[in-house]
Amino acid sequence: MHVTTIDRFQPDPGELLIWSVDSSEAKPERSRIPPSFNQSVHLAGAEDHSTWLAASFRVDGAIDRRALGLAYHALIARHGTLHSAFTKCGDGIVREEFDPHALRLKVAPGVRAASDTAMQQILWAALDAACHPFGFPAYLLGAIDRPESSTILCGFDHSHVDAYSMSIIVNDLHHLYHRFRHTRNHVAAEDLPMIGSYVDYCAAEAEMTEISASDPRLLAWLRFFDEHDGHPPTFPLDLGVGEGETAPQGVDVRRLLDPTQTEELTDFCRRNGSSLYGGVLSAMAQAVHRLGGGPQLALLFPMHTRRGEPWRNAVGWFTTNAPIRVVGTGDLGTGAQRTGPELRRAVRLGGVPIAQVIAALGGFTPVRNDIFMVSYVDYRGLPGADLHDEIDAHHISNVTTADDAQFWISRTNHGLAIRSRFPDTAAGRASVGGFLDQVDSILSSATRAAGQVALVTPLNGGGAARPAPSEGATRR
Repeated sequence: MHVTTIDRFQPDPGELLIWSVDSSEAKPERSRIPPSFNQSVHLAGAEDHSTWLAASFRVDGAIDRRALGLAYHALIARHGTLHSAFTKCGDGIVREEFDPHALRLKVAPGVRAASDTAMQQILWAALDAACHPFGFPAYLLGAIDRPESSTILCGFDHSHVDAYSMSIIVNDLHHLYHRFRHTRNHVAAEDLPMIGSYVDYCAAEAEMTEISASDPRLLAWLRFFDEHDGHPPTFPLDLGVGEGETAPQGVDVRRLLDPTQTEELTDFCRRNGSSLYGGVLSAMAQAVHRLGGGPQLALLFPMHTRRGEPWRNAVGWFTTNAPIRVVGTGDLGTGAQRTGPELRRAVRLGGVPIAQVIAALGGFTPVRNDIFMVSYVDYRGLPGADLHDEIDAHHISNVTTADDAQFWISRTNHGLAIRSRFPDTAAGRASVGGFLDQVDSILSSATRAAGQVALVTPLNGGGAARPAPSEGATRR
């Protein structure tokens, strides 16, 4: 899975096809299930920009419009969040649900683009217009039709999906499209895994029993926020924006390590009692320390909550967050040794509902719209990962505005990569660019050293096990 942003995504020109969803025969039913915590936060700040995630993959030949229309309809019916919507009601937000069998999909006349740049701009505008947070549908269902090789592409408002969902959607659509191309009936989804509905997950979240006010995990959360004056921590280097200011979003997408280097770094981190993610966090703390940002890096990191089998293949925003402090040492091995136990403790804190943390704080108003965070996804373990390279699968995010730095680390068969978003100011570009260069240098140096050690004292037991994927965004 190639993780990128819409300003870096330039598909070959062709004819852009978009399927509209007619809900005129599907009377919406108001649901008693409230938005999830993530959805509530997202919807509360969703007035002035479109925050969406998109997925794309390649298929041979021209688009079979009948088959893709049926595939999109089956995808909507399969995932509960895709036949639900949010609407404002007074000062609140309510969920509405639609009968998916009453929905009708129709492909609109195509729009042709003569160049990849023109296609990117047309697609970007279409995604911004379709993937709005309120109303139904909150997504774009499309394709770029070409005679020899076409692209299936769809985007969704963030309230309905997370990064993990992009892999599920690619896997489902790939299966459904190819099945419908070879059959005239509507049973293409029957051999996909059974799943639960994210709407049911939201109901369970709303009924979750609160933990005790004296629970050590909750107290640890409160200490973490107390150290930052009751606010989430911010990126410790100058980004060129003050409180209440935003700037256009800057983007950096780069590969950190190739597959061999990534395996070597994974083994190095394990020998030092940590995971690959812990090693990268240690490198980040060391980079910040080198650049004058202080000896400790405090941040939130997203964790997926797909802990039950019904949710493994379900589309939705299945994430929570955990707090961690990472000490910037002068040596990555020492840093990993310290970060490993801290990361394991932080994962346990992720079991505390964030809504309860905020209630215990008496509420809080972040000093920035964005929240400084570092996400990690091992795409190799996600549904459909074995096809990602063959079908050129992409996870594409929008580009809007920013007032803090956020980082998404992705591991694939191609190694380790990082996508960054930050305020596109002179200070922001200098700080984040210098920070990423330092992280790159620290990881590369550690990998070279680890490779030399491995040549002398080979590790026993074969290849590295894959960590459980942890992903999602706190905001955006």
